[in-house]
Amino acid sequence: MFTLTIKFKNKSTVPDSNVSIGFVSGSTTSAFNVSYLTDKNALIKTAIKPLNTIKGNGNWYQFDQLKKGVEIQNFSGRIYISYGETWTVLDSGYEPAQNITDPNFFLRYDKMELTFNGDPADVADLTSIDYWSIPMQLDTYLTENLVQTDHGLKTGITTKKVYTDLNNLTTTPSSGLTNALPALVPGKFSQSKKQPGSGFARIIGPSSYPPVGAVPVIPYNIFEDYINFLVQNFGPNTVVGKTIPTLGNGTIATIAGQFSGVGPDVPSTGPQSAQAYNLAATIDNSGNITLTGTVGSYNGTTTIVYKKSDLMNPSGIYGANASFSLNEGASQKPANDIYGWITGDLLAGFNIGAIASITKIKGKKVGEMESSTWFNEIPNTSLFSNLQSNKAFYNQYAETLQSLSDAYNFAYSDRFAAVQISLNPATVDTLQISLLNEAL
Repeated sequence: MFTLTIKFKNKSTVPDSNVSIGFVSGSTTSAFNVSYLTDKNALIKTAIKPLNTIKGNGNWYQFDQLKKGVEIQNFSGRIYISYGETWTVLDSGYEPAQNITDPNFFLRYDKMELTFNGDPADVADLTSIDYWSIPMQLDTYLTENLVQTDHGLKTGITTKKVYTDLNNLTTTPSSGLTNALPALVPGKFSQSKKQPGSGFARIIGPSSYPPVGAVPVIPYNIFEDYINFLVQNFGPNTVVGKTIPTLGNGTIATIAGQFSGVGPDVPSTGPQSAQAYNLAATIDNSGNITLTGTVGSYNGTTTIVYKKSDLMNPSGIYGANASFSLNEGASQKPANDIYGWITGDLLAGFNIGAIASITKIKGKKVGEMESSTWFNEIPNTSLFSNLQSNKAFYNQYAETLQSLSDAYNFAYSDRFAAVQISLNPATVDTLQISLLNEAL
C-alpha cells in the first residue's frame, strides 16, 4: 500500500502554539487511514481522529504535534488550519457556515483539499471558492527533490494585496440588495458577546452566501444585469446573427462537447458513461434558460430548464450548483454525471463571460463557439474582463484571484487552468503545506 508523507511548515508570523490542524473526510464511508509520527525515528505512530465526527471541541492537533510528519494511506477530504481559537463542532459532519448565526463565524480558519488512495489520478489543491483567509502553498517532493508547486500567493504578490483587492470588490456592495454588507469578516458584521474571535477572519466568496433573502445578504453582483442583457439582445423576437452569428431569437449559446464519463472504470451505459452532447441554450422573456438537444445516453430530445431565480442565487451561477428540471421532471441539483457536466458548461460560461461574448479568438467570436471550445481554445489569460467589457457580466471575485493565486477561484477553474497538483505515488512521496506570511 502506498503512503504519502505530509509535512507542515510555518512561514507566517503566527506562533506555532497558535496554529491548529484538523482533518475532515469527504465521505463517511471511505477509508480514513492517517497517522502522525511521534518520535525522531518514526517508530511510533498514532492514528489521527477525524475533526468533526462528534459534537464538541473537535479533534484538533497542535502544530507542534505534527511537526515530524503525517502519513496518509487513504484520505479524501480537507485539512483545516485554524489561527487562535479553533472552531467547535456543532453536530456530526459539521463544517462552519458563512452565516452570522454560526457561532464560529468570526474565527480565522482556512483549508486545502486532497485525495490520496495510492492512485495515479490522486491530486491536491488550494481553494478560495468559499472564502479567503490564510495564504498557503503546496509543494510536492520525490526523495526530497521538488516536483511541483501550487502557489497560494503568486510571485511578487503579498497577503496585503490579496486582502485589499478582494475587499475592494464589496466595500461598496454592488448586488443592489437591501442590507448587503461588504464581504470582509468581521468588517461591518455585528458580533455578539457570545461569538468569539476578533480582527481579520475571512473574505467571503460570492458562492458561499445564503440564498437571496437570507442573512448575510450577498454584496457581489448577482448576474441579473447579465441575464437581462441576454433577454434584451438575444431573447425571443430578436434578430438571429445581428451581433453574433447563430445567436438571437432566444438562442444565447451552444452547449456541446464530449463527456469522458465517471471513474476509473467508466460505465458503458447510463448518465455516467462517456457520451457526446449538443444542446441549444435559449432564454425566455423572464430570464429562464432552457437547453434543448441531444445527449448520447438519452434516446430522444433532452430538455433542461434553469429558472432565473436559481441562477441568481449564490449557489447558482457563482456556486455552479443551480437547480434544474430534466425533461419536465422534479427540480434537482447537478450530480457527477453527464447532466452535471452540461450544467458546468453553462454556468462556467456565465462565470468567465463567454456567453454572448463578441471577443474574437482565432478569428471567431467566443459567443458563437461551442462550449467545449471555450475550455480548449481560450487562453487562461483571456477570460473575464477580456471577454466582457461590463464588470457585471463575469465573476469579478474569480478574476481578481486568478492573477494573485493558483487556488481555485470558482468551481470550474480546473477546466481552464492547472489548479491541482499531482499526488501520483510513482512521482510523489511527500506533500508540504506551508503557511505563508499573513501580515496585513
